[in-house]
Amino acid sequence: TQESFSYLGSTEINHIDDRSDSQLWEEIQISLATIGFEGERMISLMRALCIVLQLGNQTFSPDPHDAEGSIISSQDELLKLSLLMGMEPTVIEKAITKRKVKAGFEWIEAKMTAVDSKDSCDALAKKIYAQLFAMLKENINESTAPADIDANINSSDHKYGCISMLDLFGFESFKVNRFEQLCINYANERIQHRYVVDNFLSVKDEYEREGIETF
Repeated sequence: TQESFSYLGSTEINHIDDRSDSQLWEEIQISLATIGFEGERMISLMRALCIVLQLGNQTFSPDPHDAEGSIISSQDELLKLSLLMGMEPTVIEKAITKRKVKAGFEWIEAKMTAVDSKDSCDALAKKIYAQLFAMLKENINESTAPADIDANINSSDHKYGCISMLDLFGFESFKVNRFEQLCINYANERIQHRYVVDNFLSVKDEYEREGIETF
């Protein structure tokens, strides 16, 4: 649940646009399947996300046997993390609470304080999350690339789509404006009007209903 992970914080909001988390989760699974995240690949993605969340639950305290070092004080949370990562708890704890420093031609192991260890843990979670984001971005780009569409357009299992962009804030004027250009300009103006209504006027009306001052 949301309360189970410190990275998520707490909120009383259970629905977004009248849809529950479970309904949104179903849509997310369908969307991820569209870009290739199914079966074992989907499980691996969720495992990585769980590792990120579980890293946020780790707490640290000074090492009772060495004031310069630190330990992971949340042993139950550390055990859950080790099961997700497939590594021994001692290996994870050592990797997070200690660092290697090069002194001359040799590497030495330096201990870190509880604050530094927490920063190290958060940095690891951030790095994993960034890699996941980059992977999702690459898969979306591959799934919507025109080359992929052309290669699979006649395939029976074709499920690729494309993302198109339209510049609707321009109004072209040539020396000779033919009927086709009139249609283009008119369509752009109508689309821009629709955009203004949806993104500005509707928000303004909502603010006024809630008694919020607008510019």
